[in-house]
Amino acid sequence: MDEPVFVDTAPEAAQPLLQEILTYLETEVAPNANRIDQQKSLLSSALQALAELGIFRLAPPEAVGGLGCPPSILWHLALKLGEASGALAFLVSQHQTALSIILEHPNSSVAQAYFSDLMLGKTLIGVGFSHLRYNHVDLKARSLPQGYLLKGNIPWLSGFQHMTMVVVAAELPGEQTLFALLPLMNAQQSSGGILHLTLPLPLAAVPSTQTVQAEVIDWFVPPEDVVGIGDPNWIEQRDSQKLLRGSAAPLGCARASLQVLATFPQSAELYACLWDRWQFLYTTIQQELGQLNPPYHAKLRAKAVQLAVRAAQAAMITTGGSAVLLNHTVQRLYREAMLYMVTGLNNNLRDALLAELLVEERCL
Repeated sequence: MDEPVFVDTAPEAAQPLLQEILTYLETEVAPNANRIDQQKSLLSSALQALAELGIFRLAPPEAVGGLGCPPSILWHLALKLGEASGALAFLVSQHQTALSIILEHPNSSVAQAYFSDLMLGKTLIGVGFSHLRYNHVDLKARSLPQGYLLKGNIPWLSGFQHMTMVVVAAELPGEQTLFALLPLMNAQQSSGGILHLTLPLPLAAVPSTQTVQAEVIDWFVPPEDVVGIGDPNWIEQRDSQKLLRGSAAPLGCARASLQVLATFPQSAELYACLWDRWQFLYTTIQQELGQLNPPYHAKLRAKAVQLAVRAAQAAMITTGGSAVLLNHTVQRLYREAMLYMVTGLNNNLRDALLAELLVEERCL
């Protein structure tokens, strides 16, 4: 299988860093991916190692001390992360997303106080806004003379015991979105506000990411913890802009499964068909990364997710019964492929994924 070539197309200042990251993924992460998937301490170590290498400097522009890598470079890196370890790719994406939200509000107290440390990986941070896709009333905010008051529930917070803080999104009256910085731990304020986290949820996929739910009771957000205010349709805009970015990790997962499939001569014909599909999708998505969010990007991402599922199924069937073991590589890839079916799942992506299944049924 040919390696995607992309380092040489990155800004010159970023090339040595990218090569270091790829070497680390190849030598330290990929060989230990099954253990990283199950052991939070190993995942924390890998995440911290990438942070110390400088992975979070790649995206921010040079004006704020970053390296200003274009979307195509970041997409390729996400593919390599997804190929090496889905759990690590997921947490890297969490921090990158929080960093990008803070960067959208550069004049906020949060940006002034934390951005440099976040970009350098000295502090790790998560996000909590997936509830906006389904139920805006899960977490509500109201304005006070000195800040904001949060109340409600956050159904999905990943990175507990890996990260120290989280940027959460809450709906304000008038349907604007408040972004606020909260500690990622159980806490109680002197004013009576309570942040209560559940135990880590028993996830079938990437369990070491430590995903929890939170109950927020009258939590006061002072001005220094306000990240910014987003438009009423912020989540819809973000989802449409990030559709193709979310195709990278599934294609990385698919590539890892195809590497397993390639070792079985009896599956050569199936491998050739799936590899041709992978190359077609890879090439097509590369041509589309610079386009301004046409609606058919949901279809391309759905095809990438479906290929991850198909490739993992093929690898599992060819491997046989040992692939059912929890610590088997193919079992991990199959569960990661399942995760990508629901990651960032909005109505457009759900419709595209179901349409892919319908096409398959009609072809039977």
